[in-house]
Amino acid sequence: MRAASRQHQSTAANAKARQRPPSVAGPFATALRCQQAGQLAEAERLCRGVLAHQPDHAQSHYLLGVIALQRGRFGEGYTLIARALPALDAVGEVHRNLAVALQGLGRLDEAVAAFHEALRRRPDHVACVNLGVLLQQRGDVAGAFAAYTQAVALQPGCAEAHNNLGILLQGAGRHDDAMAAYGRAVALRPDFAEAHVNAGIALQEEGHPAEARAAIERALAANPAHAHAWYLMSDLKTFTPGDPDVARLEALQDAPERPAEERSALAFALGKALMDIGAVGRAFVTLEVANRTKRATFAYAVADDTAQMARLAEEFDPGLMRRFAGAGAASDLPVFILGMPRSGTTLIEQILASHPAVAGGGELPALPDVIGRGLCRGGPQGLDEERFRSALRDMGEAYLRQVAPLGAGRLRMTDKAMSIFRYAGLIHLMLPGARLIHCRRDPLDTCFSCYTKNFAERQAFAYDLGELGAFYRAYAALMAHWRAVLPPECFLEVDYEAVIDDLEGEARRMVAFCGLAWDEACLGFHRTRRRVRTASVNQVRQPIYASSVGRWRPYAHHLGPLLAALGEPA
Repeated sequence: MRAASRQHQSTAANAKARQRPPSVAGPFATALRCQQAGQLAEAERLCRGVLAHQPDHAQSHYLLGVIALQRGRFGEGYTLIARALPALDAVGEVHRNLAVALQGLGRLDEAVAAFHEALRRRPDHVACVNLGVLLQQRGDVAGAFAAYTQAVALQPGCAEAHNNLGILLQGAGRHDDAMAAYGRAVALRPDFAEAHVNAGIALQEEGHPAEARAAIERALAANPAHAHAWYLMSDLKTFTPGDPDVARLEALQDAPERPAEERSALAFALGKALMDIGAVGRAFVTLEVANRTKRATFAYAVADDTAQMARLAEEFDPGLMRRFAGAGAASDLPVFILGMPRSGTTLIEQILASHPAVAGGGELPALPDVIGRGLCRGGPQGLDEERFRSALRDMGEAYLRQVAPLGAGRLRMTDKAMSIFRYAGLIHLMLPGARLIHCRRDPLDTCFSCYTKNFAERQAFAYDLGELGAFYRAYAALMAHWRAVLPPECFLEVDYEAVIDDLEGEARRMVAFCGLAWDEACLGFHRTRRRVRTASVNQVRQPIYASSVGRWRPYAHHLGPLLAALGEPA
């Protein structure tokens, strides 16, 4: 009986063993190793196998969520990580990746909170860097600086944090500190192409083109396919027939797996190279690809811009301009330089900033900030007369508080913030002592030059010839309105071509308009050392040259949509 009983007990134990789920520890560990090695498909297969046996295995849900994030599937990643979160709530890394998913979904406030939650559970330099990037994108420079500084304190060898600190320092005008931060980044990671690129940008902005080119060459040595490095290189050099870099750029074009922003940057670089060597047809086809690829990355309706410009002309009519004349803050410090991109605004500013009594402000954020917070659309917007008068004064004073310290005690300071031509009427009312200089250039040269550029600050109208022409016509109509309603003592128009033909005559006219005595330094503008952060950074480091006049003509038969939109004969 005992033997039979033992046999029965053994059989029952085997049956129980067959009913117990197999251990998932081994397959999950293998899945984790595969994910870390970049073998995402195999890692995903193993995780799904684990979940087939143990549906509530939180680590597998989490790892699948991380894999989804690596593939750019943020919604799927968020769902999987959120499902795993109750079981893994104490793990800071889980909150960090949840934040990455939220950021990818555009839920930015929640992403910031999730990064802070991750750091509360475990101070982690990776979470600090990610939080800093997010805050930087949202314009919270102080918060981003604090996050990167914490990352460096936690991990002094974090090259990414040093690089990102460099970007913030350069944006604040602390060039030497920025270069030191980039230097630390590349000392830690000599093959860190992005840090070499950022150092090159800083050197280019400060007027050191040879050193900038050397930095970009180091970036390309580290990563020969770095799209932004190639775009910068194309701006720093003039290509000649037989240049091997042209062939290298052509070889990089056929890479559909690249993000669209990278493909467009490479195509813009190749387009510039082909223009340099005189390959007109190939150059334009390549520029079409570059612009079409960039245009597909965002939504835009040129009708919205044209309607806004027409509305501004209606609101700031002659009666309103007379009624509120002198209402703003009194100061003759600001000199606003207006115009389309690529119309010569950077050249005009460089000429004036070479005068010892003028501080070159560049594209200052103060005016867009003040307008955005004060009168978002730039008009009365239903305010009664007294409230509008008070708002004009408050806005002018707020602007002066922001910019006066940057003037460093000089008599005048230039400001060429992007798109401020729209607000010329409002500027005059809020700052009646300000001078406004409108830069004009041949419409076709202006528009064609825009079409050849991959703007750092997105100019949404510039990547389609028809939209570009429609935008230009609306701009020209608005400027005609400002010409009619602004007093001539505060509004001057300067033609780019006139500056090319008679630099001294036009420079003297502008200096006199600003109420200053003439200074010969204005003629040596290309030798003036100051930071320039625009697409024309290289051109203003050179003496005046005429080759940019009529630049559109060899491409005329390609520009049909632009000619039609401008109302020009084909």
